[in-house]
Amino acid sequence: MIVSLLVIPLTLLGMQQQDSIAARLAGRVSPDIATLVERLGTAASARGLPVDPLIQKAIEGSAKGVPSERVVTAVSWVAMQLDTAAAALREGGVVTDTLVIAAGEFAISAGLSNHDITALARTGASVAALTVGLRVAGTLGAMGVPSAENIGLISAKLRSGQPAGDLLSVPARVQAEISRGVTPAQAAAGLERAAAAQARHGPPPGRGNPPPHPTPPPHP
Repeated sequence: MIVSLLVIPLTLLGMQQQDSIAARLAGRVSPDIATLVERLGTAASARGLPVDPLIQKAIEGSAKGVPSERVVTAVSWVAMQLDTAAAALREGGVVTDTLVIAAGEFAISAGLSNHDITALARTGASVAALTVGLRVAGTLGAMGVPSAENIGLISAKLRSGQPAGDLLSVPARVQAEISRGVTPAQAAAGLERAAAAQARHGPPPGRGNPPPHPTPPPHP
């Protein structure tokens, strides 16, 4: 009886997941693509993986008029990348959620490897900060920053404990350096050195924890 009570909610959950995917795809992709995404999405959700990247890839390809067979290949590839990202994060000791897995998949799609994802996971950053860091690393990869300099820079930023806003500003700062004539690798390496120096010497004035109040003098 207990087994039956457990199975029924899980079955209903799977049906609701399929209905949700089908509703989001209705009228936006062909029936064969919708069937594939529903199947892959339901299986992914059962493994704790996000479904949105699969849906987005299917809709994106169909909106661009990409042939169905190529969309099918692309969606299947995203499903494999989600598995790779989740495994890499677990290897780095991170208790994953769907947001950080999706960020890992984004980074992999931009050219980072599973070893790169694990290296960032091992920085000890919070899951929220790691999610931002993976997104930024993927953006840098798309900008042509090599993996070694990319991971070095983002690792330094994550270890420094800087706010998410500082991480999000990294691509613009790299682009500014590139516009001055340096290579993407040189731009990232320079920012990494600056982040490492700041981590050693602490935050600049006005940032971080305020100094403690001086002890008041004793009463006479």
